[in-house]
Amino acid sequence: MKLLTLNTHSWQEQHQLQKLAIVAQAIIDQDCDVIALQEVNQHHLSTVVNEQICSNHPVHSDNYGYLLQQKLAELGHDYQLTWDFVHQSYDVYQEGLAFLTRLPIIEHQVIDLSDHYDVSNWKHRRAVRIKVAYKQQELDFYNCHCGWWNDEQGSFADHLNRITATLSPRLSFLLGDFNNPSHLRDQGYDYALQRHLFDCYTMAKTKDTGITVVKNIDGWQQNSQLLRLDYIFSNQQVSVKQHQTIFNGDFYDVVSDHFGIITEISISISSE
Repeated sequence: MKLLTLNTHSWQEQHQLQKLAIVAQAIIDQDCDVIALQEVNQHHLSTVVNEQICSNHPVHSDNYGYLLQQKLAELGHDYQLTWDFVHQSYDVYQEGLAFLTRLPIIEHQVIDLSDHYDVSNWKHRRAVRIKVAYKQQELDFYNCHCGWWNDEQGSFADHLNRITATLSPRLSFLLGDFNNPSHLRDQGYDYALQRHLFDCYTMAKTKDTGITVVKNIDGWQQNSQLLRLDYIFSNQQVSVKQHQTIFNGDFYDVVSDHFGIITEISISISSE
């Protein structure tokens, strides 16, 4: 099974449609099964799409996830789309989280990560869980875009606690932009490990540096370091064949202010 996560930074990028086409081609080339996308935006005044899309909010015609799904279909590959509204951003956009998968979706859950949820507050966040069928078993996938470690309006620890509180004994994967660098001790990354999550990067037989941010970006305006902010975690130890940074200029062109992560995991058939 191949998993991909990418913070798309959508409609804040130059040549966005060309970059979207690069993402679509990579999904096809790499034979991805589940794709988790963050910062999936649509203009609040664009037209509503009337197609059946799993969503907590109307999907618009310029929704990045919807356009990516359409591009994949144009190239002969059918992926189911979920898109869930998280909050307003950049004044005119509705920002959300999207899954694309070719596996059957059995359940879909939106998890509020803030009390008294206010979509006008950009620090209010949600996570999304889908349950899918795979090889006679069921797996959970979480799409996550969490806050910073010391943020008083929504700390990473609180966000992760709310996410992990919904974990079942099923094999689960948490994908996304976690906004906590792996090199900082006793902060978000270490906390994730303390919450009994396993980093697919450390379990991988083959891997690169894992770096996903190389400059100052939105949310990290003072950054001058190479950061690993994007992760694929699991709630169980699994066999990870490969973990690779994608859309980094070496392995596909850069398409966002974040690089993506793609990982190949070997999942045995359940004996139940």
